[in-house]
Amino acid sequence: MPATSPRTIIGVALLLILILIAGILLIPRERAPTTPTPITTPTTPTTPLTTPPPETPTTTPPQLVRELTIGTSRIRVSSDFYEFVSKVKRGDIRVSINFWTAMMPFEVKVIEKAVRKFMSEYPGIEVRYTGTVANMKEAIKAGIIAGDFENTAHIFTWAHDWTGEMADGGFIVSLSRYLARETIEDLRRGYTVFAFSSGVYKLELYGLPWAVEGIALVCNLDATGGILPAKFSQLEEIMKRWYNPERRTYGISWQIDPYHVYPLITAFGGFYYDEDRDAVGVNSAATIEGFKFLLSKLFPYMFTGDLGHEAQLAIFEEGRAPCIVTGPWNIPRIKERVAGIAVGPIPEIDGMQPKPFSGVKLLWITKAAEADVNRLYASILFALWFTLDDDTIKMLMDEAGFIPVKVAMIDFLRANRDKYPVVAGFSLALANSVPMPKSVKMAKVWGPVAEALSSMITIYNEKGREEALASVSRLLDEAQSKILEAFKR
Repeated sequence: MPATSPRTIIGVALLLILILIAGILLIPRERAPTTPTPITTPTTPTTPLTTPPPETPTTTPPQLVRELTIGTSRIRVSSDFYEFVSKVKRGDIRVSINFWTAMMPFEVKVIEKAVRKFMSEYPGIEVRYTGTVANMKEAIKAGIIAGDFENTAHIFTWAHDWTGEMADGGFIVSLSRYLARETIEDLRRGYTVFAFSSGVYKLELYGLPWAVEGIALVCNLDATGGILPAKFSQLEEIMKRWYNPERRTYGISWQIDPYHVYPLITAFGGFYYDEDRDAVGVNSAATIEGFKFLLSKLFPYMFTGDLGHEAQLAIFEEGRAPCIVTGPWNIPRIKERVAGIAVGPIPEIDGMQPKPFSGVKLLWITKAAEADVNRLYASILFALWFTLDDDTIKMLMDEAGFIPVKVAMIDFLRANRDKYPVVAGFSLALANSVPMPKSVKMAKVWGPVAEALSSMITIYNEKGREEALASVSRLLDEAQSKILEAFKR
């Protein structure tokens, strides 16, 4: 084989180098912008980046979403949840969930109808509902602590003030962990602002709202001459005409406890506990004024020998008082005895509007459902359907007088006010309500306030109005001290 000359080798090497350089130059490259984007730093940011807006729940990372009709509402959901719903609707997945409530018999009947309606739409899910569960909250806690996930509640409902205790105790799950952010955004738009916020705790969504309840003024129009008082001066005139203890007639019926007297406290600017400020106001000047108003302006026209629920309700039912302050839970019973009632806000006092506590009924998912993804998704689907199906919400209004919080149904209620005078009356009365605190600290407030109020009633009955009025500041100071001491423990 002839030898290759050095000149030839050098030439080939140079040719290879030139080919390599040309290849590199021909490789496509991303073109840099001709004008770089300046980086600016605003001197005053409009929203602090480290502080999320209040009552905005945290959500799961972005997911692939699809639109899905649940009940009568169309919302965006994650693809895996979409597939689950499709399968239980066809019956390809079979799962059972336990639904617990603590309700009155007439409420249980309509809830049973709603459960049957849901199961007919989603035959793959069996909702085991047995009506009212005694000591429901403690029973749920006990079941979860014992690990009895088969027999304890997987979903339950109560007023929103249980949220803090149940969330901090680890008994309910955060829906923010399982719902796509698009789902949560659609839900936010579907409910009223205060109803959606009632299910948010520590920036996470825990509960879905379906109704609201609270107290209002209920009057027998035959007894008031067709008047539903809007001002306390009007109510006072009616009370004066009716008060005659010798004939066992009284100016008004009013169950007296910390919850029911709260509108009088707020009318003067008072409060028990403000969870936003973590402040106790039991012995504030405004709260003292509210309790004194109760003793001086209402007690003189009331039967104070028994201020409990049954006694005060009986007085109104028997036609021995023209008006009562109560909630929608008593309306079916009242209608059996009293014809022609009207419902409206508790009358304003010298231009000051009393604001009752409101409780938003929420549906929560318990830790017992979290162990099985199908059971978890079935519980979430039931909660979504129950709160988003207009037909079901209308049935709850028609048959049990539940007050809706879904925006579309509130619009329906306004358009049909004449057909729902009682529901509309409560809805109007609660428009200026104060949502009950969700904080676990509120549980330490009720007791001392109840003790102080009970002492005032005893002094009023045994020693008279002036002695009772003189005791208010002292008793509320003692209650305040007890609450603050309890907060330290």
